Amino acid sequence: MKTNKTFLNLKQMRVVASLLVFIFSAVWAQAQENVATKLGYAADAKLLIIHADDLGVAHSENAASIKAIENGSVNSASVMMPTPWVLEVANYAKAHPDTHDFGLHLVLSSEWKHYKWGPVSSIDKVPTLINEHGYFHEGCRSEVNIKEVEAELRAQIDRAYAMGLVPTHLDSHMGCLMQTQELIEAYLKMGQEYKIPVMVNKAFPEELLKKYEVKVVLESILTIMPEEYEKGTVAYYNNAIKNLKPGISTFLIHTAYDNEELKAMTIDHPEWGNAWRQKDYDYFTSEACAKLLKEENIKLVTWRQIKETLYKD
Repeated sequence: MKTNKTFLNLKQMRVVASLLVFIFSAVWAQAQENVATKLGYAADAKLLIIHADDLGVAHSENAASIKAIENGSVNSASVMMPTPWVLEVANYAKAHPDTHDFGLHLVLSSEWKHYKWGPVSSIDKVPTLINEHGYFHEGCRSEVNIKEVEAELRAQIDRAYAMGLVPTHLDSHMGCLMQTQELIEAYLKMGQEYKIPVMVNKAFPEELLKKYEVKVVLESILTIMPEEYEKGTVAYYNNAIKNLKPGISTFLIHTAYDNEELKAMTIDHPEWGNAWRQKDYDYFTSEACAKLLKEENIKLVTWRQIKETLYKD
C-alpha cells in the first residue's frame, strides 16, 4: 500500500504540474492576444507593420524607403549598422525623432558578389564571423562562436545609439540568428538587455519567449519568396492583404530604385535584386495598395507604438 500511495502522489504531482503549465501557457497566450487592445484597437483587429529592410545598404535603398514612408504605405524599417550608407539613415532619424520607426537589422552576413561589409566590432575579436578578407561570410553560418556573436550584436546596437539612432525594435538580416537555439537565444537576449521589442512569430519556441520576456509575438511574418515573385508581386501582396488574420502581422519588403547603383550592388543576384526592390517600392507607394488596406479595414501600426506601450519600464 505504501508503494501504491507513493505512485498516486507522483501521478497527482504530474497532473498538477501539467495543469500549471496549461494555465501559465493560457495566461501567456491571452496576454499576447491583448496586445491589440493595449494599442487601442479591437481585440480582433487586423494590425499590420509594413516594414522595409536593409536601410543603410545604399543611397538608393535609403532614398526610396524614406519616400515610401513619407508618401506611401510603408511605416517601418530596419537599419544595417555595418553598411556604408548607415550615417544617412541615422541623420534622418535624428531629424525626425518622434516619427521615424527604425529598428536594427542585425547583421552576420554579407551576401552580394562584389559589395561587402564586415563587423562593427574589431575583426580580431570575432574571427569565426569573418572570411579571409575580414568581411562577414557570404551566407548565414551556424558554426560560429556564440560569445563573438553576442559581442558583435552589442557593438551594432551600441553604434546605433552612439549615432543618435534610437532603435524601435530588432530583427535579423537573412534570418541568420534563427538557425540554432544558441543563436535564437543571443537574439532574444539583446531585446531583453536593451529593453527593445524583437521581431518574432509563433514559430519561436514558447519557452524561450517566456525566458527572455518577449512581450509581443506576431501573428505572421510575410515576405515574398522567389517562386511567388515569379508569379507576380502585385498578386502576392494583394492576396496576402486580403487573407490577413486578426492580430499583428508584418510584411518584410525591400524598397529601392532600380538605378545604376543598385544594379552594380546586386550584380549576378536577381533574387531580392534591383528590379525586385523597385517592384516592392512601386506596389507599396501605389494608390491601389492604400485603397486595398482601407477596404480590408487593416490598421497600420508601428514598432514604436509597441515599444512605447509595452516597454515603458
